[in-house]
Amino acid sequence: MYGGVSGLMAAPPPSASLQDTSPRLRRRLRVDWFESWHPVLDEALETLPEADNCPHELYRLLAQNPTSAEKRTALVTTRGVPVAVACLRRMGSRLWEPVTQWLVPGIVVPARPGYLMPALESLRSDVFVAWWRVEGPPPPSRMMRHLERTPVHRMRCSEDFEGYWREAKYFKTVQHKRNRCRDFALAVNSPGAARWVIENWDAKWHDPPGTVGSSIPDRILAVEYLEELGKHHTLQLFDGERPVAGTTNTVHGNDLVAGVSCRDPDYDWHGVGVRIIDLVFSFAAEQGFDTMDIGGGHAYKKHWAPQEGARWQFNICPSSLYRAKQVSKLKERLLRRAVRSVRRVHTEPD
Repeated sequence: MYGGVSGLMAAPPPSASLQDTSPRLRRRLRVDWFESWHPVLDEALETLPEADNCPHELYRLLAQNPTSAEKRTALVTTRGVPVAVACLRRMGSRLWEPVTQWLVPGIVVPARPGYLMPALESLRSDVFVAWWRVEGPPPPSRMMRHLERTPVHRMRCSEDFEGYWREAKYFKTVQHKRNRCRDFALAVNSPGAARWVIENWDAKWHDPPGTVGSSIPDRILAVEYLEELGKHHTLQLFDGERPVAGTTNTVHGNDLVAGVSCRDPDYDWHGVGVRIIDLVFSFAAEQGFDTMDIGGGHAYKKHWAPQEGARWQFNICPSSLYRAKQVSKLKERLLRRAVRSVRRVHTEPD
């Protein structure tokens, strides 16, 4: 809830170090929560660094965008100086995530240099963080839980894609799918294309089936906003007027970064999923991008590009909340074990 912040300073006082990430700094941070957007957040945002692919306007729109999940925004200050604005989206009964999570590469929350991790710690919440295309590995934190490193796959667009695919023994597959898809047409940034890809991707992978992921309205908002700026490209493959495959791709620096993809299962024989990725690599090279970043987390990606770099996932969670989570999980395990024991007693023959 709005805490009555006023008199924000535009720059840190001389004694405030922008690189100080010690626990002492965290104790100096003040957090004020807002259940809805407030002009004081606009004022604070204007004093913070602006990511090239996440302008303050986009961040504000994401924070205000209605979804099925609750959102709340924290203003983090030190001695009246804004050091971070952190909008969180609820993931579960106790778990939260940054509103930009997996939507916009290279940003967790808008924050001054050196203040990102202390700001996350100061929220005193259980926050799941994807450290994705953020410079360097995450700095150490006593509140960090379940740190996971995932290799990612990237290739410079000046390199020989097909040469790598030959070495990976995948080029014959690419050629085979090119032949089967030779009568299909490619379209880039067609009206409604991004929405089509995202909604079909979510329909295939969201659990439980038939429901819509709480981040989907934010993902659609972000890619449509970035397409207007020329910082997002949706590629679709068409059989006549019927879209049969598609992929979303965000510009980060001068790299093209893969987002989500979908395909029509009626066209699996044609290999439209392989063909659309093949076309994305060609598009990235033709448009003069430095690198095609296909990401990580799935074995098939090693066929397309070599491993280069990594991303991290972790929770920032204070000890009191973490202990409560552990106790709750233990109770759930014991309850499941008790239920199984009762079922065995009632199902075993006399």
